[in-house]
Parts: sequence; C-alpha cells; structure tokens
Amino acid sequence: MAVASSKLIWLKLRTLIFGHPLTTQSAEHHKVGILGGIPIFGSDVISSEGYAPDEILYVLGGIGAVGYAAIEEVSLTIVVLLLSILMVYRKAIQKYPQGGGSYTIAQAYLGEYFGLLAGAGLSLDYILTVAVSISSAIDNLSGVFPWLIPHKVIADCILIAFMTVVNLRGFKESARLFAIPVYLYIASIIVLVGFGLYKVIVFGATPVHAVAPLATTGNGLTWFLFARAVAGGTTALTGIEAVSNGVTAFKQPAQKKAISVLFVLGIIVAIGLGGMSFLASKYHLVPTADNTIMNQLGLIVFGKTVMYYLLIFCAAIILMIAANTPFVGLPILLSLMARDGYAPRYFKNLGDRLVYSAGIWTLSVISLFLIIIFQGDTHLMLPLYAIGVLVCFSLTGIGLAKHVFQTKQKGWINDFVIFAFGGVVSCIVSVVFLITKFEQGAWVVVLILPALILFFRAVSRVYRSEISNVKANATDIEEFNQEVDKIAQRRESVDIKEFNSKIIVPVFDINRIVLKAMLYGYELTPLVTAVHIASDLERAEKLKRKWKDYGIKIELRIVESPYRATVHDLLHFLDEEELDPSFHTITLAIPEYVPEKVWQNFLHNQTGQLMKFLLLLRKNIYVTSIPFHPRTH
Repeated sequence: MAVASSKLIWLKLRTLIFGHPLTTQSAEHHKVGILGGIPIFGSDVISSEGYAPDEILYVLGGIGAVGYAAIEEVSLTIVVLLLSILMVYRKAIQKYPQGGGSYTIAQAYLGEYFGLLAGAGLSLDYILTVAVSISSAIDNLSGVFPWLIPHKVIADCILIAFMTVVNLRGFKESARLFAIPVYLYIASIIVLVGFGLYKVIVFGATPVHAVAPLATTGNGLTWFLFARAVAGGTTALTGIEAVSNGVTAFKQPAQKKAISVLFVLGIIVAIGLGGMSFLASKYHLVPTADNTIMNQLGLIVFGKTVMYYLLIFCAAIILMIAANTPFVGLPILLSLMARDGYAPRYFKNLGDRLVYSAGIWTLSVISLFLIIIFQGDTHLMLPLYAIGVLVCFSLTGIGLAKHVFQTKQKGWINDFVIFAFGGVVSCIVSVVFLITKFEQGAWVVVLILPALILFFRAVSRVYRSEISNVKANATDIEEFNQEVDKIAQRRESVDIKEFNSKIIVPVFDINRIVLKAMLYGYELTPLVTAVHIASDLERAEKLKRKWKDYGIKIELRIVESPYRATVHDLLHFLDEEELDPSFHTITLAIPEYVPEKVWQNFLHNQTGQLMKFLLLLRKNIYVTSIPFHPRTH
C-alpha cells in the first residue's frame, strides 16, 4: 500500500508540474496558429530589435555627425537584408514543410558538410540565446531590485528551470503564458516609434548630445566601419530563422501560417529597428551600459509616464521570454538531425506533452552549464552570439541561389538575385562580425563549430555501421525460419501443455538482434510472443505486413501506446500476462546491441537497462539480455 500511495503522489505531482499526457491523435489540436506562433517563435527576434540600435551606435556614435547621418543608411541596409532573408525563408518553408530551415536547405543543395555547419551554427545560436537572454533579463531586473546582484547566477538558473518546465508542458501552454507580455511589448514599441515620429515631424528634434566638429569633414566613415555597423545591427535579425525550423508546430495549413508569422515578425522588426534608429539619429543619442537607446527614447517621447514604465517593464520581460524561441527551435532541429542520423536517436521521440523532451532537457542543461561557467556575465557571452545564425543566413541564401540557378524554372532570375543578395551580404557581415569580435572571444566559435561538425559526423558513422551490422537480409530471414521449423519438428510429439514458462521479446523492427532473441526464446519454449509497443500506428502496420511477408511463425502482439509511454505500456502488458495462471514464470528477453566502444552507449536510450531495474523486484518475471555484438572490421 505504501508503494502504491507513493506512486500516486508522484503521479499527481508530475501532472501538476508538466500537465496530463497527451495522445498522439490529439497532436493537431495542440499545435498553434498565427497568434500563438508570434510569441513562441518571435520572442527572440522581437527582443533583438530593442538593442540593435545600441550596437549600431556603439560603432557610429564615435564619429559624430557623419556617424549619425549614416545610421539611416545602415538601418536601411539591414531592412533590405531582412527583406531578402524573409524571401529566402519563405521559399524554405514552401519547399520543406517538415521544417529544418537552414540545415535542410544547406544539406540538400550544398552537401553534407555545409548542412552540418548550418546545424552546428543554429545549435550554437539557440544555446547562446538562452544564456544571453536570461542573464540580460536578470541584469535589467537587478537595476530595479539591487538585492539580486549577489544572487545573479542562482536567479539565472531558476529562470532557466522555469522556462524548461513551461516548454515541457507543450506549445499551447507557452503561447498562452507569453502572449500578453509579447503583444504588450510590440504595442509599446509601435507607439514609441509612432509618437516619436509625430513629435519629430511636428515639433522637430533637439539633439541631446553635441557632436565633434572634426567629424563633419566626412573622413571618419569608411566602408569597413559601415560594414561593422551593419554587422552590429544584424543582431536584430537573430531568431528570424526559428519559424522555418518549426513549421511542424503550426496547425494546418502549417506552411501558410508559418509564412504569415514570418512576415508579421519581419514587419515588426523593420518598424522597430528603422523607427528607433531614425529617432536616435535625430536626437544624437549615445548608448551606455546603464542607459540604452530604448530607455533614452522612452524618456524623450513619453517622459516619466505610465507608457514609459510599461515600455521598460515589457523590455525586461521580453528579454526573459526571448529564451523561449530556442526551447522550441532547437528540439525540432535536433529531431530532424536525429532522423537523418546525425544526432542521438532519442532526440526524435515525442514526450508526454507532444514536444521533443530530450532536446528541451539538453538545452536546459547546457544553458545552465554556460551560466555557471561565465558566472552569468552577458558581456563575456555576447561575442559568441549571432555568428552562428549569420552563417546560417549565408548558407540558406547561397543554397537556394544555387538551386534556382541549376533548375532555371520560370522567374528564376528574380529569385536568384534575392537569394544571392541575402546569402552574399550575410556572408560578408558574418566575416566582419568574426573579425571585429575575434579578440573579444569570437575565436571560440571557430573552435566550437568544427567540433560540433565532427561530433555530428561521428554519430552518423556509428549509426551507419550499426545499421549495416543489424539489418536483416533475405538470407537471415530464411535461416531463422528454417531453424524455427527444425525446432518445431523436434517438438511434434510433445504436448504444448507441458510448457508453463513463457518468453516475451520486445520488438521495434525486424533485424538480426530481434531474430537472435526470438530464436533463443523458441529454443527454450514454444510459448514465445514478440511484442511491439505501438506509439506510431503506421509503423506498427508496416511491421505486421513485414511479419506476414517474411513468414515468421512467432506470435506478434501489437500493444497500442497512445501516450508514447513505451516502458509503462510494456510493464502493463507484462502485468496482464503475469495474471495468467497457466504460466509459472514469464521471462522478458531483451535484445541488446553492444556498441564497440563505451562512449557509443551515449547514442542509445538504455531502455533495456531501465526495464531490468523496474522489473528487479517482481517475483515471477525474469529478465535476460540477449547481447548482439557487431562484427569486428
């Protein structure tokens, strides 16, 4: 009773934190529409536009009037680049409804290496977005609550844990929770820009800061300085790629809704970045560590009114919410890479709430690690930020430009110009960004990206080797059936009632490991049942057809698993079998692949080990492993 009571308490607590499990059939109902997609996929890019004018002015503000005059040109260049990127990702969404964005495009049109570079770049950007956004949010809150300063790292970790739980509860939960602050922030930015432009046009603008006279000669601005300013301002574009990665999170028609969200976010970024940059140039604002351009504009446009405090409050909240986009984007990206064999397979499994739980937990753990290593210092992490996503912009644009040039379908010239422009300019900006931030820590990216690519390739090599080792060919099936027939012939004179021990073999697919386990069981007793826990009914039907076509005489049982709780459902099946009085003992024969190297165990979900542990205390259910060792080369 005590065990049952503790189990009930745990289930109630788990449901309270993460919510009730959702069936696979209800997946469409728990996806999001346009209004839900904006806060989920837009929080990162919407927050980025807030500090992009600061990054531009850090470069141009030092050269006085010439710099302020160039802000509008820099902003226009970024907006044109944004338009090109929107067209690029619009094409990506149309062509690849399964998502993947830059990774899928680069993989398809530029080859494996560039596809993995895009995957590595996006992974790095998503991870850093969480760490930078959370630490930046706490920095802002520390100005209001000074007692947070000595506890900054702990506060960062608590916020990351909170974001983890929210996202494990599903897409709709996070959309509901974050919708109001995101939309309030969007409204406050639009009002700030609109009212600010009205004041400038009607009343004019009195510069807040005087400019250096020597800057009026025009010799202070060079092409490289201009490019640096553009590179700094492109931080406003980080996060725009998340929509193309997460098409599968939208309700049908998913592509149409994703494209709508993409262009709405593009309009918001263009208004916010262009408007604030224009106003900053007119008032000659100078950003500082404790006084951002947004804060200064808020005071000038609104004064210390309710609108000013609403703007600053929403700006602080949006920085925290910006971490939500990676919690959606990275798990989907890793699930696609896992299906292609470049990431551990457990990343492609949906959790209880129809989200990729393994990806969410992984992002949470790595982000916590970064916060602890860098002690929550935003400035130490910023030089690593944005380079990955700029590389992805480049690969996506160039990949699509190459594709349309090769196919040359109707209207290809316009598409080629748009894609090539976005790809080439993003490439130039990423190089400038890398050069200017190299000594500040961007050199780490030069090491991390190749390391991630090597890891992805190593995973792929291991999986390809395993597949070749375990794949059952026609000869394997024929030999298995022949052995079963021989054993059956030896037992012709034996009454099946004399057997009272049953062996159950869990089966995912027909391969050499499963054939070996079933043959082992059948040699001991004819009472062998192969059990497939069907979280995917389509796959289950496919397995049943294979079973019939191959003429396998072992009984196959399909157990539906609507909540994808395969271990729980297998245990429930064993409980039912245990109640049958005709069986004295039941043995679970677990087919296990034994990797060549210890570290390769990390690439498997260790379900067999978990089953052994859970069945340890059951008297009448025995567990045995049927190890399969790969052939040595």
